[in-house]
Amino acid sequence: MREFQALPAQPAPVDTVGPIGWMKTNLFSTPINAVVSISIFAFLVYVLPDTIDWLFFSANWVGSTQDVCSAEGAGDGACWVFVSAWMQQFIYGSYPDPELWRVNAALVALGLVIAAPYLLPKHFRNTVGVPLFLLFPFIGAAFLDGRIFGLEYVSTDFWGGFSLNIFLAAASIIIAFPLSFLWALGRRSDMPFVRSVCVILIEFFRGVPVLALFFMGSVMLPLFFPEGVTIDKLLRVWIVLILFMSGYMAEVFRGGFQAIPQGQYEAADSLGLSYWQKTLLIIFPQVIKVSMPNILATFVMLFKNTTFLLIIGIFEILNTTQTALTNSNWLEGHAAEGYIFVGLVFWCCCFGMSMISSNIEKKLDTSHRS
Repeated sequence: MREFQALPAQPAPVDTVGPIGWMKTNLFSTPINAVVSISIFAFLVYVLPDTIDWLFFSANWVGSTQDVCSAEGAGDGACWVFVSAWMQQFIYGSYPDPELWRVNAALVALGLVIAAPYLLPKHFRNTVGVPLFLLFPFIGAAFLDGRIFGLEYVSTDFWGGFSLNIFLAAASIIIAFPLSFLWALGRRSDMPFVRSVCVILIEFFRGVPVLALFFMGSVMLPLFFPEGVTIDKLLRVWIVLILFMSGYMAEVFRGGFQAIPQGQYEAADSLGLSYWQKTLLIIFPQVIKVSMPNILATFVMLFKNTTFLLIIGIFEILNTTQTALTNSNWLEGHAAEGYIFVGLVFWCCCFGMSMISSNIEKKLDTSHRS
């Protein structure tokens, strides 16, 4: 039999090696690409120096009042004093100062719950980590309220700031996760009634804009309550976020179920596993693995959608920023600084979620590569 010898690898062309070669290949490969690259570079050269100077070098960093930024000799750049002066309200809203430790403790507890899969031994992750994860929204809300734990009662009217964005997003994601899984199973069910109910719920909460759902929960829903019966506004908003998240997550899970080969179901049936054993032990872990990028995208979407709460008067971070801009002591216009700060905070959180998701994807990757 004739033997074939592998040809030696051809060296890369000299003009594609190094930074200059990379620029030739990616930025100036065609006349159109060259024109676009030069235009973008010229725009950045024109804009970036003044922007960087306004953000950092000519900015006002130290002080506690607007007079620091408007005084003679003050820099012409950004007034970051506005952000530092309102930082407590941006983070905690109007939560009482002596009780801020409760918000900090709840934030630390949330971080520990998220880190539990990394910190706990493997045999404790399901028996301890999962129950703590599912119970955190209720324990955290009761702790911030205070009455069950014998602490000073703090009405939800005083909850606000970025901590409220975090708690609402985390609590909605945690509760919606198992609920959406059940909706996805119901949509695939052979029982017509269960399937119809799940389809209606999923399509309704996916098809109606979240702002309309917020108005329904905060304005219209109380009209259907009996006289004298009231439900906290923040609780109604939380329920709306849970149902909205469940509709989107259910479709993510349904896509994951469809991506699992039929042989996995048949193999589980051949082992004599029950429906729930097959679903929870064999199918569900594979669904999570396949759906992880879409799950993260849904988490990020819900986290950013918490800013829409300002429309119905919930004092999350964006509403707090707008309130600060109308304060009589800060009327010289600092909207740019406030919105840049809010945007940077959300970007850092979303980027952190992306990094966590990438780490989880690597841990779940069981493909064999040579």
